[in-house]
Amino acid sequence: MAAKGEDNASDEIIKTKCSVCAGKNITQEAEKYCVECQDYYCIPCIDMHKAFPALRAHKLLDKAAFSTHALQSTLPCFPTERCLIHKAKLMDMFCKNHDEVVCATCVALNHRTCLDIHSIPDEVDNLYKQSASDKTKKQLLASKKNVEDIKKAKQQILSEVKKQKQRATDSIINYRKELEVELKRLENELIKELEMQYTGMESNLQSEIKEAEEHIDDLEQSVDKLQNSVGNKAQEYVCVKTSQKKIVSTKTFASCIQKQEEAKIIFSADMKIKNYLKQLKTLGQVSIAEATYKPRTTAYKVKQQRYIDTKLKEDKNKCSIYGSCFTEDGSLLLADFNNLKLKHLDMSTYTIIDHIDLESKPIAVCITSKQEAAVSLNGNIIQFVSLGDKMATTRKLKMDHHCEGLAFNDGKFFISDRNSTVYIYDITGTMLHKITNDKFGKPIFTRCRHISVSTNRDCVYVADMDKGVITLNMLGNYLSTFTDPDLTWPQGVCTDKRGNILVCGWKSSNIVQISEDSKTQLSLIKTEPNPGSICIDPYQNKLVFTHEDSNTIKVCELE
Repeated sequence: MAAKGEDNASDEIIKTKCSVCAGKNITQEAEKYCVECQDYYCIPCIDMHKAFPALRAHKLLDKAAFSTHALQSTLPCFPTERCLIHKAKLMDMFCKNHDEVVCATCVALNHRTCLDIHSIPDEVDNLYKQSASDKTKKQLLASKKNVEDIKKAKQQILSEVKKQKQRATDSIINYRKELEVELKRLENELIKELEMQYTGMESNLQSEIKEAEEHIDDLEQSVDKLQNSVGNKAQEYVCVKTSQKKIVSTKTFASCIQKQEEAKIIFSADMKIKNYLKQLKTLGQVSIAEATYKPRTTAYKVKQQRYIDTKLKEDKNKCSIYGSCFTEDGSLLLADFNNLKLKHLDMSTYTIIDHIDLESKPIAVCITSKQEAAVSLNGNIIQFVSLGDKMATTRKLKMDHHCEGLAFNDGKFFISDRNSTVYIYDITGTMLHKITNDKFGKPIFTRCRHISVSTNRDCVYVADMDKGVITLNMLGNYLSTFTDPDLTWPQGVCTDKRGNILVCGWKSSNIVQISEDSKTQLSLIKTEPNPGSICIDPYQNKLVFTHEDSNTIKVCELE
């Protein structure tokens, strides 16, 4: 055998080279094979290998085990993985009774009664088939993809939860601002009342002061005249008599005016407000609910449909439902343009359970909270309506433009003006953005109508009767326009929270389902002529669309 370091050793004489020495360009014959390292070692290198405590437990095969020509072409067939329980033992045994790979110690301790125990190195050709490896690899890859999909879905949920956290934070801040607005209103009303009371008191006191000054002047003049008349008894007599009348007049004045030593203006706080706030721990409740909506990529189909009569006895005109929306409890709000009413429809009984008269014709309606809705009135008014047991109008916002389509999300209103502009306002009526042109200065809208906000894609969808369905981001920046030959004069638009847009064509008399991501048509539902608005409730899987100049609305149950 050639000594280590002799480069002129013959490769033909040495059948298997030491892996470590070969890495140093040294030819040395191997005497051992390490199963775990999968390397060949000469005697000096084996001594080095054994010097490391972590390597001492490695299984070493003698030269005879790999000296044949057949074994030199492949690595020795021996497991390299160690038992998770008995760290020093290789998993070289297979219990067929339990279908489990184990080490020899596991067999001795836990598989004594098992009758079908096999040595993996000795019987691997009978135990293992290549097809099993290929199949297992495919299953591993499939399992990996499945877990990766789960991870991706969870990451998307986490991303959405972060957005929702920010939205909730903004909503809390906006609610606090709303309370401040109401407190400011109460403050202003009370100060106004204080000013009125003070003004009345000041006016009376100033009048009495002026009259007192006039009496003082008269009395001073009488004193002067009386003093100047001394020596002229006739004149003195006249002065006495006139002065006595003034004295009587002054006494009458003094007796008529109640003596007032002091005046106080006192504010008595309504402690019920403060005490109520002190009883509260927070401004509301924060709840965490798992999303119940799964993305839908298939077309909606109408399972069954029914027509609902929305005309009331007191309605003077034929109904014309311009706008509609579902409340959080699953009931339906209807904006009756012709009868100047907001109607509340119970979807379980399909009856109008409440209505409220409005000062002008309503066009669109949207939910701002669980207990409040907002209605755009023909002209420039946004009317707020409380949704308790009985609807009632509350505050209102007056805009500087026409109000047509209306949507609300995260404390912001999105309002179209029926023509070429969409506005974004906060809930107090402060304009945040005015959208007319894209970044190239090109007009975005021509005849914009209803608006819908997607809660899962952070997008705003505007139905434009000339251009199609226009997509904006939440800041109002233009993203895209959807057009389709089957869709003519888009009027109403809504989203299903499952990745789809539904839009009704006024002239084409249909409803088109569009996927939000790819902007492709998924389905087409024919309707009666001239649908005016559309809304969907994913909880109940119900789709509602209304028509202008019609007493009935159509409710479709989807599948």
